[in-house]
Amino acid sequence: MAAIIDNQRKLIIQHGFLEDLQQTTEKFSRLAAIMPDLDWQLVEQVFLPKFQQVDLLVPLSSRHLPDLTLAQNLARDLAALDESHEASRKRLLDGSLTVRWIPAADFSLLMLSNEDHGQWRLYSGSRDLMLVSYGEKEESDEDWAVFQQVWLTQQKAAKPYLTRDLLQEYAKADDADRAKVLLKASGLADLILKEPVSSFKEAARQAQLRHGAENRRFRSAVKLLKIKEAIDPKQLESAEQLLADEELGPKLAKLAVKGDVLDGEAISLPDEPAHYPKPMYLQEQATGTIIEKPDVDSYQKTPVVVPKPSRQDVSAIFDIVRFYRDRKQDNESQAAFSFLMYVLESGSIWKIRQAIDQRNGIVEDVPIVVGLIGQGETGKSTLLKIASNLTIGNTKSIVQASSEDKLFGMTAAVRKKLLAGKSLTKQDRASAYSSNSKVINKNIWSFTDRYMDVDSSITPICIDDPEVSLFSSAAAQTFLKKRSNRHGDKLGVEPVAIFSMNSKGKDIELLAEVGRRGYVISQGNQFRKKTDADIHFFEYLDGNTDNHGHWLNNALFLYLTRQIDRWVENMTDSDYLKLKRDFLYPVKHAFWQLVKEYDLVNTETKYYFNMKNYNLADDLGRRNWSILLHDEATLREITFARDAADCTVPARVFPNKNDIQRYFGYLPSAAEICKTFDSQGLTINFANMDMWQGNHLLTERYEKATGIAAERFEMEKAKAAAEVQGQTMGANIAPYLKKNAEMMDKMMQVTQENAQLVAEKQKRQEEQEREADEKRKQAEQIQQLQDQLAEAKAAQAAKEKEDQEKSKEKRGFFHFFK
Repeated sequence: MAAIIDNQRKLIIQHGFLEDLQQTTEKFSRLAAIMPDLDWQLVEQVFLPKFQQVDLLVPLSSRHLPDLTLAQNLARDLAALDESHEASRKRLLDGSLTVRWIPAADFSLLMLSNEDHGQWRLYSGSRDLMLVSYGEKEESDEDWAVFQQVWLTQQKAAKPYLTRDLLQEYAKADDADRAKVLLKASGLADLILKEPVSSFKEAARQAQLRHGAENRRFRSAVKLLKIKEAIDPKQLESAEQLLADEELGPKLAKLAVKGDVLDGEAISLPDEPAHYPKPMYLQEQATGTIIEKPDVDSYQKTPVVVPKPSRQDVSAIFDIVRFYRDRKQDNESQAAFSFLMYVLESGSIWKIRQAIDQRNGIVEDVPIVVGLIGQGETGKSTLLKIASNLTIGNTKSIVQASSEDKLFGMTAAVRKKLLAGKSLTKQDRASAYSSNSKVINKNIWSFTDRYMDVDSSITPICIDDPEVSLFSSAAAQTFLKKRSNRHGDKLGVEPVAIFSMNSKGKDIELLAEVGRRGYVISQGNQFRKKTDADIHFFEYLDGNTDNHGHWLNNALFLYLTRQIDRWVENMTDSDYLKLKRDFLYPVKHAFWQLVKEYDLVNTETKYYFNMKNYNLADDLGRRNWSILLHDEATLREITFARDAADCTVPARVFPNKNDIQRYFGYLPSAAEICKTFDSQGLTINFANMDMWQGNHLLTERYEKATGIAAERFEMEKAKAAAEVQGQTMGANIAPYLKKNAEMMDKMMQVTQENAQLVAEKQKRQEEQEREADEKRKQAEQIQQLQDQLAEAKAAQAAKEKEDQEKSKEKRGFFHFFK
């Protein structure tokens, strides 16, 4: 948006043009504007909701053959109003919005006023810089007088454009007749008949001088000249006759509506922003505020009030992980959990990389893209839909690479010409699009690169079904090195990209640079036979239905983004060490707080948080070893020794001579499966191998080869025979046991009765003791009271005696003086 300078105070205003306009429109009811382009989104999202009356003047972009440009612009704008701008269409019909065109203007002017008071506000300038002036409508206000005169001058030169009559006539016309409506409104047919041939030749010459022979405007001028030269003035005397002519009428209509388009479909640069996520979430780098926009071109920006996710939002993550554990033919819950954690952390990847860079860490260790790889029906596209639902709340913005030939198939030469404004040759048109994987891969990475440059976006772009070679291409290496190696000021807010690729049975070979900067997750196993519950859960994951009242949404993503930001801002040295060991630690830490708060902590949830992140090399190694070990021919060659923890896998079982080293490299050192290798084979710890593989294959083979299994079988057989024998003996002595049981029952009954009598006697004795104890306590209390009474009487007597002695002494004293 354009910067603003306060023309009165000569100060730069900190916010942009649109923000200033939004803040001041409450005072004004009318907008009069000269706009360089007719932007319907700006009109509908900013102007119409704020102003009761909007009057627009739009300059034509061509100085030559203005009526041709007018016809082409009318075709574009009438189609846009008819298809997607109903609000503008209604305001045009009721007159509260007017649009007229003027011959030329290389500036913008927006005048805000109100009939109720004399205040005015005016913006003038260009796309990049606007001057704002304001004041009162007074005769002494020279600024207002100047601007008003500019407006009146332009308004006097303006001509009708989108009038009410034109809109009504266009709406009533059939598709075949709409071109005639456009030509009539623009006056192009009248111009061709009235102007001499020399005028059209001069227009073509001027277009060639200004734009070159390959430019679209020159070609349009030449086509118009050919139509003029083909007109017989005696046969075609009026515009109606020209439009009705079977040969020239369609040519003129096609030129006016479609411009310079040769036979066949128009070829133009793909509208990439149309494929960006909707809605889109942005984040202000300085404040961390998350902002929502309906789409990338929208002028609406709404600060997001981040909601706290519900218990169901949190538990849904584990429901998904369980689904990939239990309903897959092989457990792939580790891959699903790591993928979901990356998706939920994706809005903060930029901030994590920035924090690492500030500590002079290695930012390349935090991947900026994630790729799901697998064959069909393995659930990778479902995971992509889950990612889209978790980040924007819908799956409508997933880009389908396999069906977007026009988006990703355009050749570099054609794209370069179109960007330069040059016309295409027949050969260019014939080879405009390519199915070559190198071309498509390069275009996909270029598309991703341009999306990541969208200012302040934190919304991942989701692309489904590109070729698996996308991640192993030279374009991938170039893209990932360019973006992931950024440091310092170049590290700003940017989104990540999420891909789902069909391997079609091919192995993926990743360069070290790509595997480090891009997180690749395999989905190698298909689902089990789907039940009705599975089908319903798939619909839930796709966002088409609810699961026990819960719909997948982006509340968790937005909440965790905010929590991770706060964690990064307050990161300690200890936190940084955890981050260095695990780039997904921030999201796991924040998510775990919710798990604890909603009382979802159990053995299962702890397991997923404590396990290592998914690693493609480990997974592929495990799968390759699994294929090798499940071959019966391989198992027959492995040698075991009784009471030994290791077994030997000979070199001859591996597919090729040099595969010993490759298979040794598959084994994770932390699993302690094999210490080293030699040309004879590998010596492995079979218990640790089984633990890594998640089965008991080698342990069972060891017990079979060493006779332990046979011994166990004989022991179990003997135990079973003993149990059978015991059952027979039990049947023979059953009558005796029954009588014995009856006698025992009687004895137990007598014992119970005796016990009851003893209990009653004990109870009476306890009651008697309790009564005696109470009587004793009462006697003690009485004795205590008597003692206290006696002491009181003795004290009283002593006091009385003392009083008598004092009385006698007083009487003796008085008797002496008498």
